[in-house]
Amino acid sequence: MDTFNATPAAVRPRIDVLLVEDSPLIRDTLVEAFNSSGLIVTRGFAATAKQAIHALQSAHFDMAVIDLELEEGTGFDVLNHIAETQGDNPPFRVVLTNHAFPLYEKRARQLGIDHFFDKSMHFDDAVTAIEKEAARLLGTAPA
Repeated sequence: MDTFNATPAAVRPRIDVLLVEDSPLIRDTLVEAFNSSGLIVTRGFAATAKQAIHALQSAHFDMAVIDLELEEGTGFDVLNHIAETQGDNPPFRVVLTNHAFPLYEKRARQLGIDHFFDKSMHFDDAVTAIEKEAARLLGTAPA
């Protein structure tokens, strides 16, 4: 390996993600998948809508992965906040939920989400789409 051309992992650009998920198991699985991609860093965690909104007010995130059912509040509260406050520079938004009802998807799309996935049926597809979007945002996606 040519070490002169290698970029250390610590200085490679990565996508900053806010993970809004109240299940520790799902949260840990997503963080592990994101870390293994080398493209994504989970910079914020939230188990409630209030925590997510506070995080969004405190920092800019390139992407938000949002569950709809939270310990307190809902992912819709978070999506509403993003739609009302993030203007022209919102994070890329992915909904990953066990409640993938058509009415929920329609409402989430009205609030500007980019992807909507059912956790129980399309978890791997969601991770793949998130990784592809991270590569696109970084300009490293294959042509």
